[in-house]
Amino acid sequence: MSIARALLLFAVAGPAMAQRDFRVSLSVSPFTEILLRTGATFSDGKMTASTPEELQRLFMKHGANEVYARIGTRRAYSVGFGDHSLNKGLERARMAKSLGLPFNPEIGLFSIYGDVRCQPSPDFRDYPELKVPGAWTSLKLDQMLTVLRAYGAMVARDILQTGVKVRIWDLGNEVEFGSAGVAVRPMPGGCDDTEGGAGWYKPPDGVDPEIGRKSVIDLLRMPEAERIAWLRAHVWPHLARMFAAAAAGIRSVDHDARFSTHVSGISAVLPAEGVAFYQAMREGGFDADELGFSFYPSSSDKPPHRLQAFQDTVTKVHSELKRPVFVAEFGYPAGTMTEGMFASWNHALEKYPLTDQGQADLLHDIAAWGLKSGLSGIRPWAPELAAPGWEPFALFRSQGKTITARPGLSAIAGGLH
Repeated sequence: MSIARALLLFAVAGPAMAQRDFRVSLSVSPFTEILLRTGATFSDGKMTASTPEELQRLFMKHGANEVYARIGTRRAYSVGFGDHSLNKGLERARMAKSLGLPFNPEIGLFSIYGDVRCQPSPDFRDYPELKVPGAWTSLKLDQMLTVLRAYGAMVARDILQTGVKVRIWDLGNEVEFGSAGVAVRPMPGGCDDTEGGAGWYKPPDGVDPEIGRKSVIDLLRMPEAERIAWLRAHVWPHLARMFAAAAAGIRSVDHDARFSTHVSGISAVLPAEGVAFYQAMREGGFDADELGFSFYPSSSDKPPHRLQAFQDTVTKVHSELKRPVFVAEFGYPAGTMTEGMFASWNHALEKYPLTDQGQADLLHDIAAWGLKSGLSGIRPWAPELAAPGWEPFALFRSQGKTITARPGLSAIAGGLH
């Protein structure tokens, strides 16, 4: 570890995050071009944006200080909602370079998309030089590690050749139930739209046959202590080694690379589970520099007092792991959700109604609290996606062809002052 990196880790692990270092991760998402292709433009009342770069400039006006991209293992877009290809990620990297912003790539280790509901295998057909020795889930763990290390180095090299400065490398997406195909059976319907339909799952029997005998639903039905014990025995040790291998590949190119991963909103309100996951990652060889969580507080009314439960998780994880915590995905609706897979996510927090102001107040208050409590930043998920099924979560509202900012767009920056 370099002296500069050691000093940085010491600084961010302290009791408070410096305002200038707080990551205001207002970034164009994988869905920006979908809206722009309809002829839509974005406006905050003073500035108008009709290209991804113009939209990122608009975000910068409201405090944004990094660009994010989620990157699967396919080089070019094929199917699915949003473009998660390496080619699109490299576009985002070049944009960040031109804007003078650091880049935050999420190296998904899935073919196209995965989250807590489903974690497909990587698809390395676009990297014939990797020489994968068989069907991915038939491999032994050591065989996987060799490939993941080489893949990490190749992707890091492609990204850094754009000239961009990478702020932090994220590995995986909502990974507490596995990643890179070493994961339990998916939730019904999970990833069916991107992986060729139902039936894509293949158990990773070459790693541990017990993994394929459990599903996401099985784990959610377990008592928390029993779930932690099972994951510690069958998933988390393998996951830590896989992430450590990918990180080693990246670090062979970016010698001072910093790393993060994140778990879902399930673990975000369970302090013991959050701590157990990151302790297991450290014990297995992946000692992340920032510890990420998704947080969608309106998704459920359990546990009660979800904001306090989340703050307890942040406090406990930060205290016990001595690392800052990053909100890797955040969403809170500014109105009632009525359609799509999130139609039931209408459980308002006390003091934060499902209104424009309620959304803004919650973002403001989390940022203000987090600045003093171990948060390193917040990434509102798909902040521009004012489209059916997500619009109440967006920090914009659609008004014909003009997509107009809500007050939440400035709320993180407001909470830091």
